[in-house]
This record gives sequence, C-alpha cells and structure tokens, in this order.
Amino acid sequence: MEQPVQLPQSLYNAPDPQEGASSRIYDLTLLRPPEIVARDGRYVAYANGLICDCYSRLEWMVGPDRDTSWNEAQAWVDGLNCRGKAWGLPTLEQLGGLYRKNIRKHQISPLFGIEPTDVWSCEIKNDESAWAFNFIPGSAFWTYRTMSRRFRGLAVRPKPEYGWQNAS
Repeated sequence: MEQPVQLPQSLYNAPDPQEGASSRIYDLTLLRPPEIVARDGRYVAYANGLICDCYSRLEWMVGPDRDTSWNEAQAWVDGLNCRGKAWGLPTLEQLGGLYRKNIRKHQISPLFGIEPTDVWSCEIKNDESAWAFNFIPGSAFWTYRTMSRRFRGLAVRPKPEYGWQNAS
C-alpha cells in the first residue's frame, strides 16, 4: 500500500479567517477515501471501522460491544467529537432506516458486527428517559437512561466528501 507523504505540521492547521488569512481551508485527513474491506449492497465497510450507507450518505460507527446506558453511549459519542467530527447518536428515523424487515437473524446488516439488540437514539423523553430502537421486532420504545442490559450505542454523521475542499 502506498505510504502518505509527510507534510509539515503547519499545513494541518487551518488559518484563522479573522486574522486575514486565506479563505481556502484544506482538510488533509480527507484526501482520499479509506480502504474498502467489505460490501453488502447498500453498505460499505472501511478498514478504519466506519460503515457507509450508500443510500442515505451517512457514516456509522459501532460503539463498544458491551451493555451500555444512554449516558455512557452519549459520553462515547462526545469522545468521538474531540476533533470536531460531527458524530451524534442516531435519531429513531435513522435507526429505522437500518432495520431490514423480514430477514431472520440479520435485521441489521452483518457489516455492523452486532446481533439484533436495543440501540439508543438521541431522542429523549424527559430528564430520566430516552428513546431506543429494538431490531428484533423493528420498533421504537422509551426506557430509563440508566438501563444498560442489551443496549448498544451507534454513532452517525453525514458522509464527508473526499478530496481538497474549498470552504470559500
């Protein structure tokens, strides 16, 4: 595999437009798409662990494979955003879009690497409760945010465009 060219660190930092610098901002982390390791019709899995939904143009990341409360899932997603990557817990509509009706055992693409289970959404009911999606019957429900048994977290963001980006 081709090795990336090492560029000076000063090129990685975008200039501050308020200091009169150029309005062209380049994100060197998106020069080329990551390596594809598997395809499943609608979904593409990349070597970096991301899964792209080619229909909705969303990228997904699967959270830790362990029982997870809503607060833990939200904290995990917040940790992904430490570099401004725009990750979030999915909406119920986005989770419903992952659901594959009438397919036994794999109601979610096998590329996600998780069995049908309960997945937290970003939608909250009140201070103590949040909405989740169950992939076995394909339905939404609400429960206490402290619940963790059989719950998992997924992160979602719009798929970035690869290549030089002109932000002007």
